[in-house]
Amino acid sequence: MADACRTLLRDLPTSIAPEGRGFIPGHNVIDCASILSVDVPALISVQEAAQQLNVSAITVRHHITSGRLPAVKRGGAWWLDAREVARMQRQPPGAGRPLNDEMAWAVILTASGASEQAARMARRDRYVSRVNAWVRDHPLADYAPRLRARAQIEEFDGHPAEVERVAARSDVLRTGISAGSEVGLIGGSGDVEVYAPASRREEIVDGHALDAGAGAVRIRWVRDELWPIIEEGGDRGRAPRVAVLLDLLESDDARARREARKALES
Repeated sequence: MADACRTLLRDLPTSIAPEGRGFIPGHNVIDCASILSVDVPALISVQEAAQQLNVSAITVRHHITSGRLPAVKRGGAWWLDAREVARMQRQPPGAGRPLNDEMAWAVILTASGASEQAARMARRDRYVSRVNAWVRDHPLADYAPRLRARAQIEEFDGHPAEVERVAARSDVLRTGISAGSEVGLIGGSGDVEVYAPASRREEIVDGHALDAGAGAVRIRWVRDELWPIIEEGGDRGRAPRVAVLLDLLESDDARARREARKALES
């Protein structure tokens, strides 16, 4: 398997997109060591992804460079994680421009009942009224893809004991499958899904010996400037309720997705 991995990922670059606001170094990159935890058949080509998503190859490449679809590059060809393509197929980007991370969190906090934190996130009175109007006019279950800029996602594998320690950290907020039972939905899971400030990436990843790639840990990195307000809008180490539901909509568990949609629509 290791030889196959080295052959497949020969000449792999260290990143796939230019650094900029909201970009997390290492995001959307799979190294040879971590890909040992992913079956090689789980990687599909741009053309295969385009057919599955019913879009053009150009659109798939745009999703790669924008960070929406994790991918690796061998020579001149991109290879995508089939699971991420399936997730996008279940929840396509939809019409309309995605909200930036600040506005996305303002919407999430408003819908979660954290109006004070939402106003601080929106910063200006006219933006607060826009956020309120957005929440009123856009059913969250249908417009969830426009809120994806709230965080950058990475997956990791790790020792079960370290996975538990990640979830128990005081500087993360449980979400998705890790917090479903706390919002009255699907019960717990051995997997861990959390939000964390982007500046803690090295400390969390190295401190818990996590390996980038498919695994039991899903971390949603948030800009440090936004973190204190999001943390305030949460509840005892859990992300704001609507954030938990939106993350459950992206779950691989069909029951979790159904329950989250029902809760968002109620």
